Amino acid sequence: MKEFGRIFHNPKLQFAEATATLVGSIVGVGILGMPYAVSKVGFIPGLLMLIALTLVNIVLLLMFSEVTLRTRGNHEIPGYGGLYLGASTKLIAFLIGIIGGYGVMLVQIIAQGYIVQALFGGSATAWSLTFFIIAGYIIYRGVEAVRVIELLMTLAISVIFFLIGLTAQPHVDTQNLIYTPSRDFIIPYGVILFALSGTSVIPQIREQMQKFERRMPLVILAANLIIFVMYAGFLWLVLGVTGAHTTQIATIGLGNKVGSIMRVLGNGLAMFTISTSFITIGLSMRRVFQYDYQFPRFKAWLTAMAIPLTLFVLGARNFIGIIGIVGGVILGIQNIIVITSYWKAQKDGTRRPEFTMGRMSLAGVILIGVYSVGAILTILGAF
Repeated sequence: MKEFGRIFHNPKLQFAEATATLVGSIVGVGILGMPYAVSKVGFIPGLLMLIALTLVNIVLLLMFSEVTLRTRGNHEIPGYGGLYLGASTKLIAFLIGIIGGYGVMLVQIIAQGYIVQALFGGSATAWSLTFFIIAGYIIYRGVEAVRVIELLMTLAISVIFFLIGLTAQPHVDTQNLIYTPSRDFIIPYGVILFALSGTSVIPQIREQMQKFERRMPLVILAANLIIFVMYAGFLWLVLGVTGAHTTQIATIGLGNKVGSIMRVLGNGLAMFTISTSFITIGLSMRRVFQYDYQFPRFKAWLTAMAIPLTLFVLGARNFIGIIGIVGGVILGIQNIIVITSYWKAQKDGTRRPEFTMGRMSLAGVILIGVYSVGAILTILGAF
C-alpha cells in the first residue's frame, strides 16, 4: 500500500485527490434518500432547493477553509470552536459532531449490509460487519490510504452514474416530474442539507493541499459543481422513472422499475458512495480525538469506531428519519458554530491565510438564520 500510495502522491494530482476526497465524503448515504424527500414537494421545487443549498454550502465551506488557514496546528470543528469561542463551545461542538458522526456511521453500516446482500446474497449482518472491518483498517491507515481509495472510488462512482443515466433515461416519463404532491418543504430541507454536508472534511483537504492551499477554493467549487450535476441528474432519473412511487432508498425502486441491470448499477453506486463517505467520516472522527483531545492514534481510532459498532451489535437498526434530523438539526447547529468561529478567526487568527473572503457579515447572518429556522422546523416536524 505504501508503494502504491507513492505513485498517486504526486503534486500534479493534489488537486484531483483533494477534489475526489471532498466529493467522496459528501456523496454518501444522503443521495439515496434525497429523491424520496424531493418527491414530497416535486422535482422543480426540489431542484430549486438543491441549487440554493448548494450555494449556501459553497459559502460555508469557503468560510471554514479560511478558518483552518488562519490557525496554526491541526484541529477539527470542536478544536476551532474552542480556540475562538471558548471551552463551552468546544464541548457543544464536540457533542454535536460526535452524535451526528456516530449516527451517520451507524446508518451507513446498516445500509451497506442490505445493499451488498442485494448484490451477492448472504447475511446482511455479516456483510455489514465485513464492510466495517475493511473500512476500519483504511481509516486506521489514515490520509495516505484514504486519498488513494477516495480517488479510485470517486472515479468508479462517476462511471456508474454515467451508466445509470444511459440505462434509466429511456424509462423517464416527464409526467412523473410535474405531478403535484403535498407541499411539505421541511422534509427535503434536512435531507438535502445532509446530502451536501462536507464541513468536517475541510481540515483533511487542507492537509492534502499542503503548499498549494491557495487552490482550496477551486477544490471546493469543482467538488460542489460535480456534486450538483450528479444530484440533479439523479433526481431527474429517479423521479422521472418512479415519480410518486419513489422508495426511501432510491436505488431499490429504480431497480424494481427498470430491471436487473439497474439493480446491479444502482446498488453498486450505493455501495461505493457509502464506502467513500464512511471512510472519510471515520477518519474525521479519529482526527477529532487524536488532534483535539490528544488521544494516542490507536485509542483515537478505537473510540471513533467502537460506538457505531456497539450500537449495531446491540441491535440498532431503525434509520428511518435519522438523515433529516442529523441534517436539519445537528448539522445546522454545527454550521452556526463554524460561521461564528469564522468571524472570530478574522480578528484572532494565528497565521496569515492563503486566501480571504473578507468579513462576510451579511452572508453569515443570513446563513445563521437559514440554519436556525431549518432546525426549529425540523424539530417541530418530528413531533
